Amino acid sequence: MSCRKKSHRATDSLEVNLTDLDETGRLHFFYHSPSSPLPVRDVLNEQGAGYKTEPYIEKCAENYCRKCNPASIRGFLKSRERYLFLFTTCRDNQSKRAGKVLVVGYIEKEHCELRPGGFYAVIGPTKLVSFDKAYNLGESASDNNPRQLPKKCDARKTGRILRRLGTGRNILRRCQAEVKRLKERLSAEERKEQARRCS
Repeated sequence: MSCRKKSHRATDSLEVNLTDLDETGRLHFFYHSPSSPLPVRDVLNEQGAGYKTEPYIEKCAENYCRKCNPASIRGFLKSRERYLFLFTTCRDNQSKRAGKVLVVGYIEKEHCELRPGGFYAVIGPTKLVSFDKAYNLGESASDNNPRQLPKKCDARKTGRILRRLGTGRNILRRCQAEVKRLKERLSAEERKEQARRCS
């Protein structure tokens, strides 16, 4: 099932807003891969929170392979918010921004897809920037649980984030290649399981 209309009512009564959008956004956390200088997910489970499949940048999507804070994604899909801002704590110890909580890109809400298991994926144009061009969420966000930050971004904050991200070029393809490289370090069984979940 694909959700491409202005207001789509699915069997569970989820109304998805895809066209009547404001220049606002929502923050969405992911675990960074400590093995990579690029802002990609923790494919190898180096942080001990699981072998991460989201954000699934291979399809320019979030919540594509498995539920990842589905209430937040459902809220985003129903809202007038345009941008799902992807943020993480930089875990690359070689980076000058190690330990900082940073918005590294976004997925623009263009369409959605009802995935096997009954959850929705957000899919759309995606931009990722290097850590040195990312938007710093501030020192107060650098505590042990950045996921507790307020998630909704009004037009003013959205504008600030977009201006900062606009100073960097889109490195999405480099990040996709990096995820592919990291996946090659997984066992054959784990690669097969991820491919099954994400098909």
